[in-house]
Amino acid sequence: MRLIELFPFRKKHRQKLQENYQILWQEAEKIGKDYEKRSYQEILSSPAKTVIINLADNQQISCSIDAYDVQKNGNVAVSIDAAGLPTILGIKPSYHFYKKPDGSIYY
Repeated sequence: MRLIELFPFRKKHRQKLQENYQILWQEAEKIGKDYEKRSYQEILSSPAKTVIINLADNQQISCSIDAYDVQKNGNVAVSIDAAGLPTILGIKPSYHFYKKPDGSIYY
């Protein structure tokens, strides 16, 4: 049994919450893929910021972008957290990657 099946949401409401999560994930992934292309130095020196995205039906979502950890080897952890639409249990997607000083990335 999947977790979603344990909660008494109507099927239509549950489907909408799942669609919302998918929308949030797609936007976080799109921004994440764009950030992966940035240089190591640019990521390292950029402050945390929030990007507002306008969707259809006058809805807005936000993606918070943060290079939050520099490891001893110089790798920088980057997180893009999406919010703004209701999801099941309020769980919001987060896109993560690490940028190495040589410019390569890993997840």
